[in-house]
Amino acid sequence: MVNAIEQHINDLRHRLRTGPVGKFFSWWVGELKSALPESWRAKLQHATRRLAVTPRAEALELGVIENLKLTAIAEISLAQDVSLQRQQIEDMRLHHELQEAPACLLLNADAILAREVSLPVAAESNLAQVLSFEMDRQTPFKAAAVYFDWRVLERAAGKLRLMLYVIPRGELDQAVKRLTGTGIELAAVDVRENGGTLGLNLLPEERRHRVVNRKARLNWALGGVTVALIALVMALSLALRGHQVAELEEAIAAVRGEAMQVDRIRNQIENASEAAGFLALRRAESPLAVEILADITRILPDDTYLDRLVIGRGNVQLQGKSGNAQQLIELVNESTFLAAAAFRGSTRLDARTGLEIFEINAEITAAGEDDGAGS
Repeated sequence: MVNAIEQHINDLRHRLRTGPVGKFFSWWVGELKSALPESWRAKLQHATRRLAVTPRAEALELGVIENLKLTAIAEISLAQDVSLQRQQIEDMRLHHELQEAPACLLLNADAILAREVSLPVAAESNLAQVLSFEMDRQTPFKAAAVYFDWRVLERAAGKLRLMLYVIPRGELDQAVKRLTGTGIELAAVDVRENGGTLGLNLLPEERRHRVVNRKARLNWALGGVTVALIALVMALSLALRGHQVAELEEAIAAVRGEAMQVDRIRNQIENASEAAGFLALRRAESPLAVEILADITRILPDDTYLDRLVIGRGNVQLQGKSGNAQQLIELVNESTFLAAAAFRGSTRLDARTGLEIFEINAEITAAGEDDGAGS
């Protein structure tokens, strides 16, 4: 029951790693690494080094795996006491700064069965289970009798081409057993190839030793705190910006009323200016009634008086009695403000006073027009 649950968890973990989300994060991490300075990338590779252990006939060859490249650093004889072997390995780890580096058992390529397999691309999401079902068809072994891993070679035309690596369980268990007492706890089993490794892990998930890198954990913790602080600063910045926007909106709302009042006053001033301009224009175009009245009083002779005077917008009507009505047309035309004088109807004699009754129409001219013409 426990093994079934662990297998299910491992399948889910593998699906997540090989699915779209896992591929995206792999690509994203790769892009982030490529954006780092060269010195930082070197430190990052240094931090991801692994301790390589290769069993020989009477010794263990120790090395460092960095970016899939293998570098030999020491050889420990298996003929000496186990406690001495452990001490030598610990000293070597301390000397090469590998105390917290995960250990990887390296096998020779001739100990592994490699077989190229072609599957539908849809099988990639559950590849471990599919390969288990295909094991007895692709290899001479049953799935329960081997440990296996794979490396994807190509995805094209709906097909997934991969290389399957298989080792009998007994052989791998015997190789791991040789490390008993050395203090080496394996996190992976890989295969040597051309001075490097294939980047595999034939060791079952449940047997992999989890290395807790205290420095890496501290770095992750510091990174998490940094991200949290950045998020907090961003949130505070947004809150502050929102507060500033709210204050500006309140200030705008307070000023808007004053602006509207100023706009109303400006409109009133413009309307008053237009009215004043209109009156000034009218004043320039036509004289005042009192000016016309004064001018008429000046030009009329003493034997003439008016019964009715109408000053209109553009003309004047004079109605009254005169001792000589005929001379009034010439007198009115000589006025500063009047022109084109003419009788309305014929004159007639008043029997009671002996004066002539007249009615004259005249046009009002612009103020000072005649004066300007005369000068």
